[in-house]
Amino acid sequence: MLTDALDVKQLLAPWDYTSDAVQTYGRALKSAMRHSAARAVLEHTVSAYEAGEDVGIRDVLAKMDSFANACGESAYTMRMLPYLCLLEPAKAKYAAAGLSETIYHDSFGDLLWKTRECHKVYGVWGSFVAPWFYRFFELRCFALGRLQFEAVSFQADAPLPRGERVINVHIPSSGPLCVSQCEDAYAQAVNFFGFAPGNTVPFVCDSWLLHPLCAQLPEDSGIRRFAANYQLLYVIDDPNYSDLWILFGKPWDGNASALPEDTALRRIFKRHLLSKGTVGRGYGLYLRKG
Repeated sequence: MLTDALDVKQLLAPWDYTSDAVQTYGRALKSAMRHSAARAVLEHTVSAYEAGEDVGIRDVLAKMDSFANACGESAYTMRMLPYLCLLEPAKAKYAAAGLSETIYHDSFGDLLWKTRECHKVYGVWGSFVAPWFYRFFELRCFALGRLQFEAVSFQADAPLPRGERVINVHIPSSGPLCVSQCEDAYAQAVNFFGFAPGNTVPFVCDSWLLHPLCAQLPEDSGIRRFAANYQLLYVIDDPNYSDLWILFGKPWDGNASALPEDTALRRIFKRHLLSKGTVGRGYGLYLRKG
């Protein structure tokens, strides 16, 4: 049950949040708890989650948006509050499922990575991709070392049957892509998802990191070495350029000439955009010996 005694500083202590972020979330939560409708939403969210009921997270987040002005906070900040209130109940669910504290800690580290991204892009402690987080609370997606994984159905017609169970790979913005760390994460995932040792295990990835443009990076690039494991099955063009903020640290505003070019990756994508090229994501398959 949600109470006024929820200590945000103590709650976030296991992760490396800045004091400014902690203060922002603490202030926002106090303001929400003083707002009767916002408090009711947060309390219902916690009780429904603890009871194993459907939380309806997108509706919850939309309601938190609507309380932003009254609470004097950014909507991006308000969207984090339900998740902060669910951290302790989620910890109990992970423990009940026999999952280690390390898996819990690393999985919910994603809230920190995306808090940092939001501050970098918009100057606000919060999240602009808040619906994403709930898969960790549902015990559907897990961080195992450097990478995150969830069991999904194959989304192509070949070389595997469409709908076959595969492990989807997500790459959090927690640091460089190191080959040895990725290999360790893959090995953990094989065991975690119950694939028999020695068998071929199918991993899939749907990411801008698999876009053919990344093949122009130097051979020792962590991104290029990560993508080299994957057979590229198709490319998804994105007319909204929705992933460009990841590359450039700012939302896409249609002005390619103003984008920074201080890294090889940024220079490659900026050149492509200036030549009227489109960008998007690649969907690839990595058949790995377990």
